[in-house]
This record gives sequence, structure tokens and C-alpha cells, in this order.
Amino acid sequence: MKHSIMTAMGLALVATSFTAPADANPFKRLKNKVEEVKKEVEEVEEAADAVGDMVDAVSGDRRVGGPVIGSNGPTTRTRYPKTASHGDWKGRAPAAPAKYAGMTQCENLNLGNAFIAKAGEYTFSKGLNTETRSGLIEREPVQPNGCTLPGVGSGDVIYVEVDRGNFNTHEYNMQCVSFDGSQQLDRAWVPPTNNYTGKDVMLHTGNSLGYEPTATGSNSTRSGEYDKWLKSRGREMITFNMPYLHTDKGGTDFYCQYYNDKTGKSAVAFTYRRSPVGRP
Repeated sequence: MKHSIMTAMGLALVATSFTAPADANPFKRLKNKVEEVKKEVEEVEEAADAVGDMVDAVSGDRRVGGPVIGSNGPTTRTRYPKTASHGDWKGRAPAAPAKYAGMTQCENLNLGNAFIAKAGEYTFSKGLNTETRSGLIEREPVQPNGCTLPGVGSGDVIYVEVDRGNFNTHEYNMQCVSFDGSQQLDRAWVPPTNNYTGKDVMLHTGNSLGYEPTATGSNSTRSGEYDKWLKSRGREMITFNMPYLHTDKGGTDFYCQYYNDKTGKSAVAFTYRRSPVGRP
């Protein structure tokens, strides 16, 4: 895509070297040519996005709003395509259909301190300086019903705590099926698990949002402090972040559960509406 854009920009430069007839307005001709090149660049970018998505589906090397599987586990890239706009967001999913809710058996993990948030930036002051950090913001406390949390939408992040002694994250995998049963998401497209760490929850002391507890120091220092705080309470954190798909213009509702294959029970369950972008 970079090569195509550079080529298009080159065309614009070449256009400036043309000699207009004496009776023509050279500035108008140049403006028209630039507009043509800009349109070509936009078309090239959109075509590259479409090709990239097809490659993603086949190779799994690059995902639009989905996880990238690497040596450190799933991560999520937040590349918002130009073809989508904020108005495409379709909101949050409703409660699960009875046929799915009735199938879910909950592990006894004592879920608590749950909230739905966004990943974003906040500020804090150090003397005369104001600094910016990233973390989980716009937090909405929610109450689990057993192990089921309220519905979420693309761009939302779920945070929840469980009893440390009864939980082993390696025994669980995420399962998602559409409400109508027509789609069953594979590992590459389900909401990624544990993309966030303690520093995203334990914000810097003096943060502009007023969230507590807090700590000072680097991101790694704050993550370490948060891990200690969780351990002192016998708890462990789990996060899930909701990907988007810019071609899912109508939005699709899924029922998801963080499922233990050995016991046949779930640590957490929730509904998720996949839509083009993550914020309204």
C-alpha cells in the first residue's frame, strides 16, 4: 500500500510539471489534478484494506480488530479502517437466549469487583508537569448473575476478579456462538483474554479519574504492585476485550463463555455484539 501511495503522490508531482495553455487557469487545473490523485489514494487504501482482510482470514498473520497470536499469547491491534465511521457502532448485546443461558454451568469462583470499561488515556500531575498514561477508563461497575455478566459491544473491556486458589487460566478457553447458531467463532476471532495487566487497572497516583487503588512509578512497577494487592486478597484478575469487524455492518450478537473443558463449567459468560467500530 505504501508503494501505491508513493506512486500516487508521484503522479501529483508530475502533474505540477505540465504546462497549461495560455488561456487556461493553471491553478484550477492543478487543483483538479490534486483532487483526482487524492481520490486515487483513497481508493488504493480501501483496496489494500480489503486485500489485507482476505489475507488475515487465510493466514492469521494480521487481524482487523481481532487477536494476533504471537509468542506471548493473543494481543489485539486497534486499526480502525477508513471505511467505518463511529456511527456504525451497534451498541451492546441483550441478554442471552434461554437455550444458551440454560446450558451454562458456573464454576464456583466467587466473581466480584466486575466492571465494563474502555481502553484509553488519563492524566496525572507531578509538580508543574501533567503526564499522560494509558489504562482502563470509563468504568461501569456491574453485578454478575452467577457467572454471567451483562451484554457488551465492540470496544468494551470486561474486568472481573475470581478466587485465586480455585482458578487456573490455562484450563479455560473462550467459546462464542451467534444467537441464531449460524456462526461459531474460532480461536482467532473470539474476544481475547488477559490483554491487560495491573498497570491498566492500578492507575498512577493522582490520576484525573479518581480511581483507586493507585501506585507511583513505571508501568511495570504498578503492575507488580497490583499483583501484590490481588494476592493479599486471595484474588486474580481476568480481562476480555471485544473486537470489531468493519464488514459486519448490521452487528451480530454472540453468546460467549470462558469454558473449562475438564469440568464442563464456565468461569465467566456474557453476550457480545460485534459491530464495525468500538465506540459510539
